[in-house]
Amino acid sequence: MHNRPATSWLADETVASRNWDPDRTPGLRLTLLWLAVLIPLIAVVIRMAQLQLVLQEGFISGFEQTYETEEEIPARHGRILAADGSILAGEDVRYDLQIQFRLIQEPADERWLRTEALRNLDRVERKDKQRVEQEKQRVLDRRNELWATVAKLTGTDSMVLAKTRADVQQRLTRMKNEVVRQRARRMQESELTSQQVSHSEEGQSPSAVGLQAIWNRVRKELTEPPARAMDSEPLVEEIGFHTIAAGVNEDVKAEIEAHPERYPGMQIVMETRRIYPQGELASHLIGTRTPLSAEELKKRKQSNPETDLHIGDPFGRSGLELKYDEHLRGTRGLRRHIKNRRGEIVASETIREPQNGRDLVLTVDVEVQRRAEQLLDQALQKVTLPDVVDDESHQGRVEQPTIPQGGCIVAIDVHSGAILAAASAPRFDLNLLTNPDRDRWNDLMEDPRKPLFSRATQMALAPGSVFKIISAVAAVESGKVNPDIPIACRGYLDRPDQHRCLIYRHHKLGHGDTRLADALCQSCNVYFFTAARRMGPGMLVDWSRKFGIGQPTGVDLPSEGSGHLPYPGEVIGGNQRRWHPAETLGLAIGQADLLVTPLQMARVMAAVANGGQLVTPHMAAETGPVSVGTGPSFRPVFSHPEPQPIEGLRTETLAHIREGLDMVVNHPRGTAYKTTHLKEIRIAGKTGTAESGGADHAWFAGYVPADQPRIAFVVVLEHGGSGGKAAGPVAKQLVKCLLDLGLVSGSKNLAGE
Repeated sequence: MHNRPATSWLADETVASRNWDPDRTPGLRLTLLWLAVLIPLIAVVIRMAQLQLVLQEGFISGFEQTYETEEEIPARHGRILAADGSILAGEDVRYDLQIQFRLIQEPADERWLRTEALRNLDRVERKDKQRVEQEKQRVLDRRNELWATVAKLTGTDSMVLAKTRADVQQRLTRMKNEVVRQRARRMQESELTSQQVSHSEEGQSPSAVGLQAIWNRVRKELTEPPARAMDSEPLVEEIGFHTIAAGVNEDVKAEIEAHPERYPGMQIVMETRRIYPQGELASHLIGTRTPLSAEELKKRKQSNPETDLHIGDPFGRSGLELKYDEHLRGTRGLRRHIKNRRGEIVASETIREPQNGRDLVLTVDVEVQRRAEQLLDQALQKVTLPDVVDDESHQGRVEQPTIPQGGCIVAIDVHSGAILAAASAPRFDLNLLTNPDRDRWNDLMEDPRKPLFSRATQMALAPGSVFKIISAVAAVESGKVNPDIPIACRGYLDRPDQHRCLIYRHHKLGHGDTRLADALCQSCNVYFFTAARRMGPGMLVDWSRKFGIGQPTGVDLPSEGSGHLPYPGEVIGGNQRRWHPAETLGLAIGQADLLVTPLQMARVMAAVANGGQLVTPHMAAETGPVSVGTGPSFRPVFSHPEPQPIEGLRTETLAHIREGLDMVVNHPRGTAYKTTHLKEIRIAGKTGTAESGGADHAWFAGYVPADQPRIAFVVVLEHGGSGGKAAGPVAKQLVKCLLDLGLVSGSKNLAGE
């Protein structure tokens, strides 16, 4: 049984199954190896085919992906114009032609050139190298054509443009080299830091050092971007615009903005600068504009989050520039840019046009303003000698020759309050703030006469005898004084050494029996002392308030002074003022701590001249032209308060006052007859010489013509001396100017001439 024979093939198979050796079957092993290699390769090929044929557009679109940014377009600010259209404050507008740097660069940047070429080709054409090269040449040709167009459009020689391009490129090359140098320095510092760390690890075991090095490498690979060539990243300036032609004309601007598709990579940028063509003329009225600081902007955004102001924007600081800043200020426009992933602009569109600021037209007559300033300048050079008998009591002081330290002239329409002129001296050149000059600015700041001080609206001085106009009204309306019944003047009130008339100090005489009109004509102090004693301080204070004394006039200029009206019971420094009878007497002749502004007195004169209507002085005209492109040629702009009748003021009282003011200038005994009288026109007014800590202040307040008043005016010379002698001649020359310009005509009634 056990030795039974078996077939040979069965025996061989059994042995093979028990002793199989792969080396005896090399074909199978090679097959498996090839499969192991081919399967991944096939997967790679399939993936590559998928990327090229199916997903290619997605990857290309990623490289061609764009994003949007917005850029503000500056707007012009409105101008300030005089009544005749003369520009007092304007905008120097300059249009600059700017072109993208890649169009300027020579030779063209290869990456930019290729990107531009590929943008114009479809997917199949991009694979054709020859087609790509042809398109790159077309891009270069179009760039050359663009520069030829720029030369023709701007009228600039091609050599000049080439020089400008070279200058821009050289400047950016220097910037680029500096950036690369800084990057290299930072890289060296980083490597030095790494070496220091390595040195600090020398005492560690080799395994610890190796692990630390591996960890540092892993962290760097995971947290830091891959190293790039230090000059591979473009600067912001390399993808931005640069000025090629400054100050191009309106035609160039209109052409480029109307046809942006013809001028790709080009834009017009507007630059504005405030200018003052008249220099010093009306500088205190116009005011100043200076750049807005970061702190100021922060405060304004807190109060008005929607403001479109930016740091460095010119902002009104004083005068009309401040008062009407919102009216004058333009509203920026908005432009949208479409940029590629490198930040280069591929398309632009304007989504909001800029709105230019509106013009501000003034009531000021530029010739009257100019002549008034010239008169003040001449007065400030003139010495006034104390040889003319004037109107005030100087309490025994010795008069000295005086030179005015400053001055002001105000002229307003008696019916509307429109300001024809408001001149101050000394002044300053408004252009000094737009084009600073250190030496001139230091001289300005060190000038003791304070040229930056606006005397028309902020100067408050004792008015002296010009205030007797209000005292006269109060006396008559109180019923304590009859204007037709004389009051005896012996030259002093009670004692010869105080409360005197000036005539007594010089000649030991009085004015005798004096009516109200005569008292105004000769400026009799005793008459008004007596009237004040009869009526008391209450009537004086009440009528002063009715005429607007001690309160702003409401003029449309910022920082207007209110002056000071003293009164019984006034609280000063937390203590109630003790009122003495002598203060009532002093108030009656414009002293006793009384302070008024030139505008307040001009309004008083206008009220006397127009029949008792208290007007609101104003600078802005109710209608006026508007900047080009913002609306019709003329349209309403502002309205102002209507004149208000002074309560309780009778026409009969004003008639007596006006009679006396006429006599001041036109009667031989009047205090202004020798210095102010004119044959051509009848002037009405009042002189005033107000005491101060130094030389007296000289005043003249009046209106013309006396019989049909149209313009009220005030002349004030700070420390100018005698009102009749110093301020009177200036008033006379001012009226002559009004006559010459046709703003007033000769009086019909010139009886007594």
